[in-house]
Amino acid sequence: MHGASGFPKNLVSSFLFLSGATALVYELVWSKYLANVLGNSGQAHAVVLATFMGGLALGAYVFGRTADRVKSPLAMYGLLELGVGIYALLFPWVLELLSAAYLAVAVKVPDGARVVPKLALAALSLVVPTMLMGGTLPALVRHFSATLAHVRRELARLYAINSLGAALGVFLAGVSLVPAIGLSLSAKLAATLNILLALGAIALARKPPPALVQDTSAEGAASAESGDELSYPRSAVRAALLGVALSGFTSMLYQVTWIRLLSVVLGASTYAFTLILTAFILGIGLGSFWLMTRKGRGDLLRLFAWLQVALVASVCVALPLYVRLPYLFRKAQFVMTRSLDTWPYFQGLTFVFCCVVLLVPTFFMGAAFPAAARVATAKVTEVGRQLGGVYLWNTLGTITGAALGGLVLMPWWGMEGNFIAGLVGNLVAAAVAFAAVPGRPAQPARAFWPLGVGVACGLLFLLPMSGWATRLSGIASFRMMEAPPRSYDEAVSTFEQSTQPLFYQDDTFATVLVGELKGGHRFLKLNGKVDASTGLDMETQILAGHLGMLLHPRPPENVLLVGAGSGVTAGSVLAHPVKHLDMVEISPAVVEAARLFKAVNRNAVDDPRTFVHIDDAKTFMALAPLKYDLVISEPSNPWVAGVSGLFSRDFFRTVDQHLTEDGILVQWIHTYESSEEIIRLVMRTLRETFPYATTWLGPTDLILVASRKPLTFDARQVAERMALPDVREDLGRTDIHDVFGLLAKQVHSDEGQREFARTGPINTDDHNLLEYAAPVAFFLQNQETRVHDERRGPDGGARLWIHRYLQENPPTAEQAAHLYRNLDRNHAINDPLLRGAAALWYSLAPDSLEARVALANTTIAQKDLTLAESVLAPALERGREDPRFVSAWLRLMTARAWSSRTAWTPASGLTEAVALGRARVAAHPEDAELAKALKGICEVVPQACIPSGPAVSAPAEAAPGTP
Repeated sequence: MHGASGFPKNLVSSFLFLSGATALVYELVWSKYLANVLGNSGQAHAVVLATFMGGLALGAYVFGRTADRVKSPLAMYGLLELGVGIYALLFPWVLELLSAAYLAVAVKVPDGARVVPKLALAALSLVVPTMLMGGTLPALVRHFSATLAHVRRELARLYAINSLGAALGVFLAGVSLVPAIGLSLSAKLAATLNILLALGAIALARKPPPALVQDTSAEGAASAESGDELSYPRSAVRAALLGVALSGFTSMLYQVTWIRLLSVVLGASTYAFTLILTAFILGIGLGSFWLMTRKGRGDLLRLFAWLQVALVASVCVALPLYVRLPYLFRKAQFVMTRSLDTWPYFQGLTFVFCCVVLLVPTFFMGAAFPAAARVATAKVTEVGRQLGGVYLWNTLGTITGAALGGLVLMPWWGMEGNFIAGLVGNLVAAAVAFAAVPGRPAQPARAFWPLGVGVACGLLFLLPMSGWATRLSGIASFRMMEAPPRSYDEAVSTFEQSTQPLFYQDDTFATVLVGELKGGHRFLKLNGKVDASTGLDMETQILAGHLGMLLHPRPPENVLLVGAGSGVTAGSVLAHPVKHLDMVEISPAVVEAARLFKAVNRNAVDDPRTFVHIDDAKTFMALAPLKYDLVISEPSNPWVAGVSGLFSRDFFRTVDQHLTEDGILVQWIHTYESSEEIIRLVMRTLRETFPYATTWLGPTDLILVASRKPLTFDARQVAERMALPDVREDLGRTDIHDVFGLLAKQVHSDEGQREFARTGPINTDDHNLLEYAAPVAFFLQNQETRVHDERRGPDGGARLWIHRYLQENPPTAEQAAHLYRNLDRNHAINDPLLRGAAALWYSLAPDSLEARVALANTTIAQKDLTLAESVLAPALERGREDPRFVSAWLRLMTARAWSSRTAWTPASGLTEAVALGRARVAAHPEDAELAKALKGICEVVPQACIPSGPAVSAPAEAAPGTP
C-alpha cells in the first residue's frame, strides 16, 4: 500500500480535509463574484452550480485515469492543489476579462437566450479550478488503495474527510471569513492554504512509496471473505452507476427544496443559507464516516438499495414535522432575549433546526455514494479511472437535479411535487439495485419487500399532508413580537380563520403567497415574509412612485422600477404621462401575484406602457439599452440574501451609467429592525455616487431622492403635476392633496442627510457589510431607529423646503386636517410630529370637535393631561353625542385615574364618565375604539362601573377583537 499508515497517512488525510474546506470557500466566494455579473436570479444560481459540479466531475474523470498511471498519486494531488491555489489568485482578473466579453456578447442576444452566454461565462471561469479540484479525491484514493478492500475503506474514509472539511469551510466562510474580510481577501487566504498544502504533499511524495502489495492483514482477509475482493458482475455495475446518477439527481432536488422550505421557516438571510448548507454537507460526511467504520458483512449493492429506502422513509416521516417548523421556531425564539450577546445562540438555534431537518436524510445520502462507488470499481489498478466514471454519472444526475429542480420542477409543481419526485427517484434507484444484487432470492416478494415499505411510507404520510406548503407559508411570521400560539393547531386555526389564501406559487426564486384578511386588506408574502400590502404599506408604495415624478426637473418619460411588489408603485408612476416603464422583477410569481392587486395598482402590470422583465436588476441594468430619466429601486429588505447588492456602490454606479444627465434615483430603505449605522451606511454609499440627496417619508420607511446635481424645488411645477386628475386621485389615498402635504413628508435636507450619514465605510460587492450586518439588526428587532429627523430639530426644519414654502403659503385648516390624518396612519400616537400637526389643526379650527379630539389624544399619549383636559372640557356638552369625543374623554379620565388613583381614593368624578361611555356604547355597539376606552376605565377603577348589565359587558367582549 502507498505510504498509508501512521503519521504520514493522517497528515495526508488532513490535507484532504483542509482542501475540502478551501473548495467550499471558493464555491461561496466565486458564486458571489459570478452573481455580481450574472445576477442573483434562480437561473444564474443553477448555471453556476451546474458548471461547478460539472467541472468537478470532469476533473474526476480525466485525472482519475491519470492517477492510475502516475508514479506518485500523492505528488499529483500536490500539483492539482498548487494549480487551484494559483488560479484562485488570478480569478478576479480572469473574471474581469470574461465579464467584459460576456457583456459585449449578451447585449446582442435576446432576453430568453441569454442563458447561453451566462453558461459560457460560468464554464470558462470555473472549468479549470473545478477540474483540478475534481481530480484530488481519485488521486488520494489511488494513493491509499492497494487492494479492493482498501478501496471500500479508503473511499468512504476520504469522502467523509473531504465532506467534513467542506462543511467546516462553508461554515467559516459564510459566518466569519467573508463578513470580516470580504470576498477578495477570503479567496487569497484560501489560495495561500492550497499552495501550502500542495508544497506539503509534494514534499511527502519525494519519499518513494512501497510497491503495491496485497493486503494480508486480518481486516483485509475478512474483507476478502465477505466479498469485498470480488468484482461485481456488469449488471451490478450498471445498476450502481444508474443508482449514483439517480441519487445525485434526488440529492440536488432535495437540497433546492430544503433550502426553500427552511428559508420560509428561518428567514432567507445569508447566515441561514450558510447554516443550511453546512448541515447538508455535515450529514453527508457523517454518513460516509459511518460506512467507513461499518464492520458488518453484506453486499454493498444491497446496502445501497436499503439506504435509498431509508432515505425515503426519513423524508416521509419528517414531513409532518416540516409544516410545524414555523410554529416551533417562533416558540423557541420567543424565550430568547434579543441582544448582541445572544446572537451566537440564535445562530446555534437556527443550526439545530437545520440539523433536525437535514442530518438524517443526508446521512443516508453520504453513506450511499461510496457504497455504490465501490460496486463500480472492479480493478484496483484502474480505481482512478473507474472512480472518475462514478463521479461523472453522479454529477450528470446532480447537474440535472440542480437545473430541473429549481428552474423547471419547482415552478411546475412546487415544494410538494419536488419531494414526491425525489422519493420516486430514490425508490427507482432502490428497485434497480435490488434487482441487480448478485444471488438475490428467487421469489420477487422476498427480494423487493423493502420497496413496499418505502411506498407505504409515501402513501401514509404524503396523501394526508396535501396542501402543507400553503399552510407552512401562511403560519410563517418573522416579526411577531407577542407570544406565539399555544399549539400548532391553534396557529393553523388562526391563519385559516383570519386569512383567505388567494394565490400560492413556488417559483425558481421565491415562494409567493397572496392572502386577504377579514378586514379586506391583501398582503403579498415572499418566502414567509410580508413584502407588500394594501394596509400600512400603501403610503410607502404610493410615494415611492410619485416623488421622483414630481421632483424631476422635467416630466420623466422613461422610467425603470426595480421590484414589482404589489404593483402599487408602478401604478403611481403610470398616473403620470410616462411613455415607457421597465419593471424588473426577479420572481415571475410576484408578477402574477401583482395582478391580484389591480384594484389598487391601476392594473399596472398589464398597462401597455409597462414592460416586465424577469431578471436580476444588476444584470438587466448592465445590459439595458435605454437611458432612464428616473430609476426607482424598491427591493426587499437587505437582510434577505442577495438583496444587499442593490444597496452597494457597484449597483449605484451601474444606475448612474444608465441615467440621463438630469436623471434621478429614488431608493427605498427601512428603519424598523435596523440601526443608525446601517441607515448611515446606505446613505454614505448612495452619496458617493450621487452627491446630492434628500430623505422623505418616515418613520418606518425612508425614501431617498438622489441626483448628480442639486435639485431645486419649484412649487408651481410640482403643483401642476399634482393637479393631474389621476395623480390627485392616487395621492389622495394617502391624504396628500397639495404641495404642503407633500413637503411635510421631507425628513432630511441635502445638508441634513450628509450630516446624518457622516463619514465611514462604504458598502461594496467585494466587502458587502450590509449583507452581514442587516440580519443581526433584524434579529435585534429595534423598532425605533432614529435618523435625526429635521422636522423635529430645534430650528424647526429651517433647511427643509417646507420652511420657505410656508412663508409664502400659510396652511389652511383643511390642509392641517389632511396632514394630521396622513401622519396618523404610520406615526405613533405619542410622536411629537403628530402632536404638532394636531396643534396646527386645532389652532386653525378651534371649533372643530375632530381637531380637539386629535390634539387631546396626542397630549394624553404624552402624559400632558392638563392640556388635554383644557382642550376637551369646554366642549364636553357639545361632544356628548360624538363617539370619538367620548372615547378621548374616557381615555383622559383613565389616564388621570392611573396618575393619581390609590386604594383609598374615592371614585368620585368617574361615575359620570362611565355612564356617558355606556350610553355611547349602547348607541354605537360597532365602535371598537369606544368599547376599548370604556373597558380601560373600568379596569382601572372597577368600582366606578356597574359590575353587570349589557352596557358594560358589551365593551368587555368587543375589546379582544379590537385591532
